[in-house]
Amino acid sequence: MPKVTFVTDKKTIEVAVGAKVPDIVDENNLTLPFGCRLGSCGTCRVIIEQGMENLNPKNSLEEDLFENFTSVGDDERLACQLVIQGDVSIRS
Repeated sequence: MPKVTFVTDKKTIEVAVGAKVPDIVDENNLTLPFGCRLGSCGTCRVIIEQGMENLNPKNSLEEDLFENFTSVGDDERLACQLVIQGDVSIRS
């Protein structure tokens, strides 16, 4: 089972392949903030410290929203859009 580390909360959680980050956050009372949960507000913008290759690819919602920001690193994603495929480390 993949392990997701939430750096800000200093917690590592084992999850099933295909788990969605919003569900993981809700089920474990983590502090990662969400606004719309639809990929349109940017509230849940996070940095992937490790394991970007273990996430689903960016979708058009993320691409479109990130075009509106002045700077976005290659290591940034919207947590509401993330599906876990392997070990990942996330910092909010």
